Amino acid sequence: MPAPDAERTLRALVEPHRRALLDALRAEDGRSVGELESAVPELGRHAVLKHLRILEDAGLVSTRKVGRRRLVHLDPTPLVDLARRWLDDYSAFAGLALTRLRDHLESGRRIEGVRMSETKTLVATIVIEATPERVWSALTDPEQSRRWFFGGLVRSDWGVGDAIQWRSADGAVLIAGEITAIERGALLAHTFRALWSKETAADPASHYEWRLEALGEAMTRVTVTHTGVTAGSATHLQADGGTSLVISALKTFIETGRTMPGMG
Repeated sequence: MPAPDAERTLRALVEPHRRALLDALRAEDGRSVGELESAVPELGRHAVLKHLRILEDAGLVSTRKVGRRRLVHLDPTPLVDLARRWLDDYSAFAGLALTRLRDHLESGRRIEGVRMSETKTLVATIVIEATPERVWSALTDPEQSRRWFFGGLVRSDWGVGDAIQWRSADGAVLIAGEITAIERGALLAHTFRALWSKETAADPASHYEWRLEALGEAMTRVTVTHTGVTAGSATHLQADGGTSLVISALKTFIETGRTMPGMG
């Protein structure tokens, strides 16, 4: 029988109006409630808010306040967790990579009508049963990162202005950047250059932020916000959704000690 979290996710997905809201966010993430109402015009605002609360309780969406507006972001992490119930971690990672490859090959159609000067904000969040200090240690210690980053690791001297690299299991640099803000146990922000393909390497730099928030004695909400991603770019098409798989692997390692298989 599925775990309670999986049951909540499945129940949230059963209702077609909620799937329509998720589809709307997949098409354009970071919409306001008012904008989402157009995705289900047969419903009133009260019903839309109710459906969004159910989706948020299931972890399928997250919200953030920007000025006087509250924006809603798709969070595919519960869907990744569901997939990993029936697939090993290598298959889940490979499946996502193949999906992104397909999207990239079809990008000519998807980019049509998109101004390349537009940027996207990609948000993923997850709750981990551990203190922020424990999560921070797993995030920044190279040997621990090797166990959840699919055999790869993170390298840095961990100061503002220092370089940071996320490497694959075979040592290739996947992501390179420079730390712009750091607060032990709470915040890691750095510029982001995707170097895993020639197409992404040609894209301009964006910005990546890890934020850790304590929830009670031994619970941490991890929110990763990727801003300044050029809409329709190779980085946008290939990185969207990948963070959810990464933070899901981080959660698995911290809570169970299970090592993710290497990709190189």
